[in-house]
Amino acid sequence: MPEVRLVVQFTADSKEIADQAIEQLVANSKVVQQAKGCQQFEVFRSALRPEQWVLLEHWDSQEAKAAHAQAIAGVRPPPTPGVKRVREEYDYQVTASVPTAS
Repeated sequence: MPEVRLVVQFTADSKEIADQAIEQLVANSKVVQQAKGCQQFEVFRSALRPEQWVLLEHWDSQEAKAAHAQAIAGVRPPPTPGVKRVREEYDYQVTASVPTAS
């Protein structure tokens, strides 16, 4: 099964809303990083636009991602007012390494 990459982009109405939402997401990410099949679950904030940030997820397989989603289904935090979210899912494509000149 191919690995799965999720990219979730967030934009808050203000820096203050972003501060609060990011703080909660970072705390949650430390727990998710321990989930079986999780290779990456990290938050990156824009240096130029502090009201924007992205969550990068990388899972061993669609099954691992689905198992995580099922495990948190009852405890998922409600949407944060003032924050828009765009979620994209990608199948992770492994590319052949390019030989270097000797």
